[in-house]
Amino acid sequence: MSGLTRGSYSRSPLQVVKYGAASVDPGLAQILDQLGTSKAFILTGSSLAKLPLMHRVEEILGDRLAGLNDGIGQHAPIAGIRAASKDLDEMGADTIVAVGGGSPIDSAKAIKHWRSKEGKSPINIIAIPTTLSVAETTMNAGYTDEKGDKRGLSSHVMCPDAIIYDADLTLDTPDWLWLSSGMRAVDHAVETLYRAETPPNVLSCALSSLPMFFRYLPLSKAHPENIQFREELQVAGWLSLYPNPRPGSIGPSHGLGHALGAKYSIPHGITSCITLPGCVARVARHADEEYVGLMSEAVRRIEAGVPGLPPPTTRFLGEVEAKGLSQERRDGIKLAGYIDSLIDRLGLRKRLSEYGVRKEDFETIISDGGVTKDKDISAQEIYDVLETEL
Repeated sequence: MSGLTRGSYSRSPLQVVKYGAASVDPGLAQILDQLGTSKAFILTGSSLAKLPLMHRVEEILGDRLAGLNDGIGQHAPIAGIRAASKDLDEMGADTIVAVGGGSPIDSAKAIKHWRSKEGKSPINIIAIPTTLSVAETTMNAGYTDEKGDKRGLSSHVMCPDAIIYDADLTLDTPDWLWLSSGMRAVDHAVETLYRAETPPNVLSCALSSLPMFFRYLPLSKAHPENIQFREELQVAGWLSLYPNPRPGSIGPSHGLGHALGAKYSIPHGITSCITLPGCVARVARHADEEYVGLMSEAVRRIEAGVPGLPPPTTRFLGEVEAKGLSQERRDGIKLAGYIDSLIDRLGLRKRLSEYGVRKEDFETIISDGGVTKDKDISAQEIYDVLETEL
């Protein structure tokens, strides 16, 4: 198990996390004081800017509110990021309050990164997520360039300085987005298990998050107004991608998601619903034993920690029954079936063809996703995943 017991861990710049319903007040004001903020700039999307939650944030900021930019679109187009960066300079703000899902939070991180590269004065980021996509814990950011291709950035300086998980602020998030972003977080947790050189504290958090998702995502779908279920899911999201110093994409499902999302306008939560089960089933056949052991442990925890857990789907049954596979590898494939079943329970089953993806696009998608670098899954197997989901 040397791959899991040798390495190093560097903490991220994240200083404080406030969590729980109603934590934005007084949490936001406390964080502003802690960071020494004089002027705060809200970065968000156009839909969120119209909601009551934004008025709450503005009221808390009070005299420290320098302005608001609501021009961040899905997958963080570069034009919106540049416009926001210009606004930030003109307003002289020293803190970005990024409110929303992955796009405004990634945009804030990109702005912070480029300002550092340009030698401009440093800024703080306070992330207030309203989805479960968990962009707020990482030192990575994705954006869409002028050609519509997804690009990535990574540096230690990019990680937000503070996070506020306030379940009350998620109530206006559309159900499909809330649940599908939860599947994105499941993707984070699962692919962390077979990501090389992941520190043990990060692995432990990822394992702990999975039973929470399998239990509380269906409950949140059935009872969307229940704040406790949303609080549990926000904590699970935080654990799913606990601040990890490693740059880059987590695994093959993530790589495919980046390639598919921007080009075909597929929300990242939906890309995970499409690509994760098939990728997990195939990785389980080839990954090193130590990582497959973690996948097997995930199955044990899910089965022990989720009352009334429905059985896995039978889509990968043939692979489970293949000769010569160890029990742990069979468990890894079983994990794919459980994920597949969860997607069905949440009503999130989608096909690539619904978004205009064609078979002749597969080679470009595979190349753009960088998934051929992963030794645990071949290009042909990735092609098979896409073909199955077409």
